[in-house]
Amino acid sequence: MGCNLCKNDAFNQQAFRNKLGRCRQCMWQLALLSSLSWGAWGYFYQDTPTVVESITLIFAASAFSLLLGTHLITALIRYLRP
Repeated sequence: MGCNLCKNDAFNQQAFRNKLGRCRQCMWQLALLSSLSWGAWGYFYQDTPTVVESITLIFAASAFSLLLGTHLITALIRYLRP
């Protein structure tokens, strides 16, 4: 998953830093995946948080949310800098 810009720069070592906070398609995908995974966890596993499936879904949802947060913070920093 990712936009064409992300796929073209796959072998660039600075690609992750250059794209962080700039790729809107990646941010929309992360927002969708984060909301879907948290919603699925809340609907299916909120009552049983110690089941293996629940823990796995928590890790996935947390990873999506943290990466989205990193994108948004970086985008805000880049926007506020002259």
